[in-house]
Amino acid sequence: MHDQATVLRKMASHQNVINNKGSLRVISVTSGKGGVGKTNLTVNLALALIEFGYRVIILDGDLGLANVDIACGITPRFTLEHLLNGEKTIEEILVSGPKGLGILPGGSGVQDLANIERNHLENVIRNLGRLEGLADILIIDTGAGLGHIVTNFLKASDDVILLTTPEPTALTDAYGVLKALQTDEEEEKPLQVNVVVNRVLNEEDARATYERLENAVHRFLQGSVNFLGWVYEDPSVGKAIMNQEPLAIAFPTSAAYRCIQWIASSVAGIYLDPPQKAAGIRGFLTRLLRH
Repeated sequence: MHDQATVLRKMASHQNVINNKGSLRVISVTSGKGGVGKTNLTVNLALALIEFGYRVIILDGDLGLANVDIACGITPRFTLEHLLNGEKTIEEILVSGPKGLGILPGGSGVQDLANIERNHLENVIRNLGRLEGLADILIIDTGAGLGHIVTNFLKASDDVILLTTPEPTALTDAYGVLKALQTDEEEEKPLQVNVVVNRVLNEEDARATYERLENAVHRFLQGSVNFLGWVYEDPSVGKAIMNQEPLAIAFPTSAAYRCIQWIASSVAGIYLDPPQKAAGIRGFLTRLLRH
């Protein structure tokens, strides 16, 4: 890995400049299949970004399992569904996690949000619009699989992080995500997809895995993906999961978390100088309902 300490110091020096600047940026994390470590990456990436001075909220996008809640060892009382039906405000359903991380429990409200009736859109924008004042980055931990809810959330986001492992089945599923996300000609912008390779033994394995995926995308989809980084195989990850405590809290000096900090520095760099201007909550919801 490159000199992480230098990268972290460089990014930290930007904190006062970037804090609270611009529109809320929406980043979706996906994998195409379960079991590759998506929620673990999402939670710890969010905590690493908080270390850089960003205000971060996670939307748990799984329709059935509250994975983010479990990973942080918390039990929320309300979900996005309570917001959409007018029972609760955004402040009432937001749960405070470690280091000031905001967690927005999704539940069945995720599906409701993706299918909301047009005449209710302005009301939802007014409610969710307050996220603009509460966070700089919204990270969506999407559900596993390639259902239309997942792909719609990905297409509506400013950036997508695609997590895979070197296993052939994980690579096949990652390719399936990219195939499903092929940009239509009428789309306003090409979708920026950033690949992270999880559970690798060394840098060579990570780069070889990325190159296999990139070659397939270039050959069969006439597209490309960006290599964002990798996370080493680390027994600390399993221990943290068993303890229902984020890696950033339980093992902050572990090899895996240092990798995630390094990835976060790149995400922060994308956020500082994005290829596309962040559209904020209004833009995200408009794109979400277009599909």
